[in-house]
Amino acid sequence: MSQEFLLDTNAFYNLLKAMNPEISEQGVLADSVAAIKHAKLLVSSITEVEIISVLGKYARGSQGGNSKCNCQISPEGHICQNSRYTAPRKKWSKKRVKAWLQLISDIFEGKSKLFTVGIEPFDSVTVEEAKNVITHALIHNFASMDAMIAATAKLARDSSRDVTVITSDKGLKAGLSKIDVPYNDVFAAN
Repeated sequence: MSQEFLLDTNAFYNLLKAMNPEISEQGVLADSVAAIKHAKLLVSSITEVEIISVLGKYARGSQGGNSKCNCQISPEGHICQNSRYTAPRKKWSKKRVKAWLQLISDIFEGKSKLFTVGIEPFDSVTVEEAKNVITHALIHNFASMDAMIAATAKLARDSSRDVTVITSDKGLKAGLSKIDVPYNDVFAAN
């Protein structure tokens, strides 16, 4: 049985950034990426949809600026008076958005020279398993889409496949631990 790595959506985006020489950050993550780039990589069909949302977050850019903290800092209800600055992020050009969409399409269709991924199906059995997984979100902070990715991995493991989830999401890691699905955070800051 060969090892397979199921990328959560953010891990898939991080791998895209790291592998694309035009947009990668000068050697950052090179060792981590090298460890998985030749392995059998998978994504849930949920990621086919969700990756466009992640891409949009960067493509739309942001104005940045100052924002006031609204944290309660005492039992009496005092609110923090600090503010923080967020740097603006430039909106992507139409050409760049088009190039990213083409890259993603090529990867999903098996046409990319950067890397390939297999797409795990999403069906009613996965939904039923995700309903079980999401109950762990009552204790650990992860979202419903993450529960579906975790369910995809659990079903693969239940079929005697050696699947490990690649994620940096702390809540998802906790949820995966509850269902005995191994994970690896190859994109963790060193």
